[in-house]
This record gives sequence, structure tokens and C-alpha cells, in this order.
Amino acid sequence: MKSYLVKDSIRQVLEAINVARQDNLQISVAGLDEFDIGEFSNELDDAKKLLGLGIGSDTFKRQLYKRLALKYLCDLPQETKNQISLEIDASFASKN
Repeated sequence: MKSYLVKDSIRQVLEAINVARQDNLQISVAGLDEFDIGEFSNELDDAKKLLGLGIGSDTFKRQLYKRLALKYLCDLPQETKNQISLEIDASFASKN
């Protein structure tokens, strides 16, 4: 089972408990991620090859950069990952 499914299920259960108990807590579930540096090295090599093809699409490059960054930083809180994605988007927007 994918870790995001497990984390989402845990978060849903904790949020239900939070509502039932009226604790008014902010729920966040982190961890449960496995990271294989060998696998990431392969993805990084693939990304370099793809970029080397010279595909003239900023959208393609932006999505590739985000995928690599978020995979490498998978253990960060979601709000930090969202900020990284926004910053990558902004870096491409400023080129136009």
C-alpha cells in the first residue's frame, strides 16, 4: 500500500476523533515515507537525459523540476512542499 494512502487514512481517523472530542486541534500526519537513494539517482539520471533532449516546453521542465524536488524532499510538511512548488512555478513565470 502506498504511504500516501496510509497517511491519508490515519489523518481522516484523527480528524474524526478531533471532531468527536471537540478538541479543535490541527491534524498533520508525517513520516511513513520510504526513500531509496538508488531509485532517486535513476530518476535524476532520467531527468537529465530528458532535459538534454531539448524539449521546448517550460511546462514540461517545470513539472519535471517539481517532481524531482518533491520526491527528494518527501519527508517535509505539505505546506513546505506547496511553497516549493509555488516557487518553482514563479521562477518560470518570471522568465516570460
